[in-house]
Amino acid sequence: MTATEVRRPVWRRPAVIGGVGVTALVVAMVLSTEFVSNDAQAIAADTATEFAALNYEDVIVPSLTDRAIPVEELIAMMAEDPEGTGEEYGRREDANKPYSFPVVATGVVAEGSFGEVALEVEGLPEGVTVGVAVPPLGSSTALRDAGTEVAFGDFVNQTEYQNVAIELNKLAAENAYADVDLDSLQGKSITVTGALSWSSKTGGEVDHVVVVPVTVEVG
Repeated sequence: MTATEVRRPVWRRPAVIGGVGVTALVVAMVLSTEFVSNDAQAIAADTATEFAALNYEDVIVPSLTDRAIPVEELIAMMAEDPEGTGEEYGRREDANKPYSFPVVATGVVAEGSFGEVALEVEGLPEGVTVGVAVPPLGSSTALRDAGTEVAFGDFVNQTEYQNVAIELNKLAAENAYADVDLDSLQGKSITVTGALSWSSKTGGEVDHVVVVPVTVEVG
């Protein structure tokens, strides 16, 4: 240590100054960095069409993909603890509506009912089957409800809020199936990522779920 260094206050010495400089630089970098969550906040919009265009690719798809639960695991958890599973992994419009979940499913395509193909998934609990929605994807609210936090009050009326689901489904149909030949899917293995609503068409126990896909991978 030199005589000059001895006379300087500790905080004025070169090693300390260097350390402070590095710390200040790191703090500045952190403060100037925008951290983006995997479940990023949706961008508000005046219309359903605008909302879908602004949020589908940058918010909805990444949110569903990053949070997707294997469908066979979700079904097993819902059978054991539907309310707890819904609160932890799902979202819903209000307490009177069904939960929607981000899911991923791999299976072999088989013939299905109107508007969907059947997906033969290994490991499913007995008594529950899985389908995959095919274009047009209709008015399912699964993508809207599971994909981001958006509420009726964010739009001018109930019609516009419902149209958000329709507009998101239109984009999903265009993008998920852009490179998929629907006529040749049967008998092939596919992996779909998207969302499903845990509800029954008959009002009884849920024995069939339909995945609305944002991605479809063949093979």
